[in-house]
Amino acid sequence: MIQPCRTVSPSGRSERSRIRCTRFRCVCKTQRSRRRDSVRKIVYFVTASLDGFIARPNGAIDWLIQAEGNEDFGFATFLESIDSVVQGRNTYEQVLTFGPYPYAEKKNFVFSRKLLQCQHAEVVRQPVSDFVRWIHSQPGKDVWLVGGGQLAASFLHVGAIDELKVFVQPILLGEGLPLVSHIGRDTRLRVKHSHTFGQGLVQIDYDVLR
Repeated sequence: MIQPCRTVSPSGRSERSRIRCTRFRCVCKTQRSRRRDSVRKIVYFVTASLDGFIARPNGAIDWLIQAEGNEDFGFATFLESIDSVVQGRNTYEQVLTFGPYPYAEKKNFVFSRKLLQCQHAEVVRQPVSDFVRWIHSQPGKDVWLVGGGQLAASFLHVGAIDELKVFVQPILLGEGLPLVSHIGRDTRLRVKHSHTFGQGLVQIDYDVLR
């Protein structure tokens, strides 16, 4: 049975938690003078409605098209290209409701200021910029930013997302949780690939221009 995530108590956090929370910052400081030579990318791979929502206001995703037969919309191939999964707390807790945790074989990181620890993931309490420098200092495959929109905006704000893979569903929700929350500036993209699947689902891959 999946155990719920623990939250930080009002009185503070343990010494073990403090050390874990500063790991990304400490490693990052040792890397600041080095040229980033990592080729691994951070990819925001997400499904959205035509009007730009990734879930209903309550987080429901009952509107998503389900794959038929052997079709998986390229998901298995994508999973082979990544070894790390990054999520915000709300997205992580939503994934837990789907059944057995689907990304247990990957390195998992959850951004949260309230959680102390989670069963499947390491909790990140440091700034996004520190984490990004740290993850690029590590060897490995690409990194999947699962969501949600607020975390995606934070990554975009510091120029950390290299690629967007957006699966556009043929539906207008009218309201909901946005693909990306307020960034505060324009972010220009370049289409690198598009593909239309059955049932009207369209995949569009973008490079993020810097």
